[in-house]
Amino acid sequence: MKHNFDLIVSRKETHSTKWLKFSEQDVIPMWIADMDFVCPSEITSSISERVDQGIFGYTNTPSSLTDIFIKRVKENTDWTINKDWIVWIPGGVVGLNVACKTVLAPGEMAMVPSPIYAPFSEAPENMERGFVKTHLQDNQGRLEFDVEAIKTLLTEDIKMFFLCNPQNPGGTVFNQDEIEEISVICEQMGIIVCSDEIHSDLILDDDVKHIPYASLNSYNKENSITIMGPCKTFNIAGFPIATAIIPNQTLRQDFIRNTKGIVAHIDSIAFVAAEAAYSDAKEWHSDLITYLKSNKELLLERINNIAGLSLRGPEAGFLAWIDCSNSGLENPSEFFIKEAKVGVYDGAWFGDKNYVRLNFGCPRSILEEALDRIEKAFSQRN
Repeated sequence: MKHNFDLIVSRKETHSTKWLKFSEQDVIPMWIADMDFVCPSEITSSISERVDQGIFGYTNTPSSLTDIFIKRVKENTDWTINKDWIVWIPGGVVGLNVACKTVLAPGEMAMVPSPIYAPFSEAPENMERGFVKTHLQDNQGRLEFDVEAIKTLLTEDIKMFFLCNPQNPGGTVFNQDEIEEISVICEQMGIIVCSDEIHSDLILDDDVKHIPYASLNSYNKENSITIMGPCKTFNIAGFPIATAIIPNQTLRQDFIRNTKGIVAHIDSIAFVAAEAAYSDAKEWHSDLITYLKSNKELLLERINNIAGLSLRGPEAGFLAWIDCSNSGLENPSEFFIKEAKVGVYDGAWFGDKNYVRLNFGCPRSILEEALDRIEKAFSQRN
């Protein structure tokens, strides 16, 4: 492996949200979806070159960035995207909110499969729209759709379905049969899908493949908003850049109209970072996947040897959704933080307090120390 993912870099001096949260405590922060790896040198060198120019200002989207993004999606998923389908936006969460404003009229609702990344539930409320939760089934640690529950909960007022694939926090990569089931329901009910596919370049299981929802059939293509971007994949989280892929011209024009005067411009450095990531950082990305696979295997082995805890995934990403339902803990995240001194994300924020989410996108020595702490804390419980 060419790249050194074992390198530890102190981040407390960089105003890091991840590391400042527990800065007054001896807690290893493993909560927010922000990896502790130095991002590719191809990105940092491109940024340095741009900074050395000394002038910034408003920037149009580079045509070359859109071209390389289209090429990358085709190579990875065999989905052919037309250039005019793409709307560059300053972040995936922005896309969720604009989608709600675009698709839902006052009084209409989105369906949100839970547990899920909290901004999916927050977006409809931000736009003064409603939402209905349907609960994903835990099938031996894999989060899956409860199709019958979805059908039961659907009403004429539900006009949008939020899909997160690969799923956050569970890491499920939904297969073709699962996506087709959702597609059939949405076509029958005239529902538009907003599909967050931000983690789709981080597949860890060799026997799964990411299938973009919009690529499946013509109905999906014309009735969907797909969100992708480089930030999670290349560890440039916080850079304001993502894409909304909207093949339907009317839907796309409405989406763009709803960004006017509200959604900020994407800055020049974010464009530079994204283009360098997609163009030049393939080797770094390949090495990252290898490293994450190894971290995942270590995590699976040791977590599943702790009484009361279980873990299966993730199939993609660097976030582990740890089942604590048999631990007897009333507040698992509090135990991890206060007793084990490992800063996990409270599962309640995603919709299930019996779980914690742990970010294993870190040097192995940090992961090993965290696992040592977790094992010790659970072994000393009264």
